[in-house]
Amino acid sequence: MKISNIKEKTFNKDYSSIQELCLQSPVLIISTPCGVGKYRFNMLTYDKENRLILKYKLLKDDKLKDTNKIEYVLGKFYYLSAKQFLYAFKHYANS
Repeated sequence: MKISNIKEKTFNKDYSSIQELCLQSPVLIISTPCGVGKYRFNMLTYDKENRLILKYKLLKDDKLKDTNKIEYVLGKFYYLSAKQFLYAFKHYANS
């Protein structure tokens, strides 16, 4: 129980700015190998090597024709590393 609380406090302190960006701009348009899809921020998590991962959920959007193919081939979720997310957000902010 204490380990969980310590980890949660560290997580909140270290990644609160990334979480805030995700909450302020929760939707991303992502070009996948199966086409372009619209995704909404779902949660922050860690991979097996304890690296921060951002989990996005695919949104149904009639304007994007590849949504069904993306869901069938890749699934409902898309995972980004913190570095990938910051790169995408920087590109978005500069456009």
